[in-house]
This record gives sequence, C-alpha cells and structure tokens, in this order.
Amino acid sequence: MHTPMEESLFQIIACYHQYAAREGDVETLSLEELKALLMDNVPHFMESLGRKEPYYLSELFRAADKNKDKQICFDEFLFVLGRLLTDYHLLYHRRLCTCYCAQHSLH
Repeated sequence: MHTPMEESLFQIIACYHQYAAREGDVETLSLEELKALLMDNVPHFMESLGRKEPYYLSELFRAADKNKDKQICFDEFLFVLGRLLTDYHLLYHRRLCTCYCAQHSLH
C-alpha cells in the first residue's frame, strides 16, 4: 500500500502524461496543454492564488521553458509545480497569521 504522498506523486505523473499526450510530442506539454492541465485539475488552487489570468500562465510557461523549445518537459513541469506550491505555501502562512492576529486582537 502506498502512502498518501506516494499516491499524490503517482497522480501528478499520470496527469502530466494524460495532458502531454493530447497533441504534438507525447512527452511534453504545449502552453495550451499546460493551461488545460492546471485549470482542469487545480482550479481552486489557481483561483485562490489569483493565477487564472492568461498572462500569468504564459509567463509561468516562459519561465519554466528553460531550453526555449516552446514545450514543457517533465523536469520543467516540476518547476511549474514548485512555483505554484511556493505561492500557495505563502498564502497558507498569510492565512495563519491573519487568523492568529484576529484571535489575539493584533490587527
């Protein structure tokens, strides 16, 4: 039996390949495939971060495309996930701080 973290990692890999296989190279994501993957699979995540704007996704794609081939390989996709997780982690801490301050009348 796999741990919840292991299951999450398997799901990320399977999701990546499901979207990469939609068009062109089956081992990479185009900008459109990346947008579809994120908006279909993490819509609440994207919304809570204010990251649904097309310019954000385009800039994220450009930053992740290290070799500038207009495709995102799996290693580059990990950069995308890292960026989103970092943003969400900061949001998580802001919410904790807001909650703590409200509980202790610090605002």
